[in-house]
Amino acid sequence: MKILKFILSLILFFSVTTSVYAALGKAAVYKVTMKEVALCTGKGSGTTCIGKVIIGTGDKEVDIASVNAGAVAGSYGNPALLPLGTTYTHMQVTIDRKFTIKTSDTAGEMLKTNNGDVCRTVANADSQYENDEATDKYTHKRAVDEGTGSASAETRVYLMNHGTNNVTTCAATDCSSTGTTTSGSTCTYCDAMKSDLDSDDTEHVLIYSLTKPYTVTTKSPKVTMKFGTAEALSASDVTGTVCNIWAEEPIFTATIE
Repeated sequence: MKILKFILSLILFFSVTTSVYAALGKAAVYKVTMKEVALCTGKGSGTTCIGKVIIGTGDKEVDIASVNAGAVAGSYGNPALLPLGTTYTHMQVTIDRKFTIKTSDTAGEMLKTNNGDVCRTVANADSQYENDEATDKYTHKRAVDEGTGSASAETRVYLMNHGTNNVTTCAATDCSSTGTTTSGSTCTYCDAMKSDLDSDDTEHVLIYSLTKPYTVTTKSPKVTMKFGTAEALSASDVTGTVCNIWAEEPIFTATIE
């Protein structure tokens, strides 16, 4: 056994998952909170991490949008004891379901809907929900006015409930008119993710394959996590001058050298 210090370099880009009803745009602010990172010797059923060894724990909020491509956003993790000769093949990542985002007000970088209208983030208010933010944050997509001319503001958005749990799409800025949809319970870029998110869950768990298996040696490894590809946010036109904004599923790769 040997104490190995993991330097988790968060080289952060942005994600792309889209639909015919949404358009993608650049974020001026995109904050995600890391909760835990673990290495696995294999993946079991669902998000089970076989041979789990936690290499990073504790809340760490990172503003992805503030980091240039290829730059180190920060380190996350503490020294860990790993058995020499053990081979790890997967990484389990736990994140908070809350993201803090802000759209860009720079010409050419503004978030636009599928209809080409500007859609800006606005500050959260309980009046934007059927009940209030605390009650509806995982079940309701808020609506905002398109291109009001005011500067964008930081806002909290949440990963919606999955699977058979219906999601309400607000069609008015006070959510007085609504529609219903569902969110997928599978991911595009991971091997598996928690598939039964409901309003009792504050965290989301995902399993990813390492770019190649890593076998522990006496050399201190460097773990590099990359998020993304091109765009961070999606917006869709709802009705009239009202739009919805949400965060996308992050593309993620992990390499240990």
